[in-house]
Amino acid sequence: MKKESMTPAEAADALYKLMPRRITVEMLSDYGIQGEDAHEDAMTRELLSFTLYWVLAAINAHIPRKYRDLVFHRVMDLIRADWETEYKLGALKWEEYLDEVEDRRARYAPVGDYEGGAIAASEEISDLLETEGLIQPEDRPKLLVLLPDLVPLDKYQELLSQCV
Repeated sequence: MKKESMTPAEAADALYKLMPRRITVEMLSDYGIQGEDAHEDAMTRELLSFTLYWVLAAINAHIPRKYRDLVFHRVMDLIRADWETEYKLGALKWEEYLDEVEDRRARYAPVGDYEGGAIAASEEISDLLETEGLIQPEDRPKLLVLLPDLVPLDKYQELLSQCV
């Protein structure tokens, strides 16, 4: 039986449900990663930016061109609506975060846009988090286990393949 296709708004809503929210010390410790309460905001922002890079890549791969902006902007609207409650990032202005998202997208694209890019982009965010002091060098392998759970590329692709 063929699945019904989704509207752009339904696709965005479904994508958003798959995305991680606030990254907590407890969440990191479940993977054996040392975290600090003081770093939760930065970890949340960085992992959200990483997620958005892959969400946009999945949208571009599976959504017809005329609907791509609608889907991505709807996802961004949902994040903005939950910015202070779900993400607890109210101290950072949304507009500043949008600049950060673009900076991170530019950082991940040179490695993530090619075959094997998921691993290379995961290494790139690991470098970034280690440089910023958000993870310890010994936690890099653990982060590489956490990332596919937080950012399930296969689920994004499977979901969006229903939209064609």
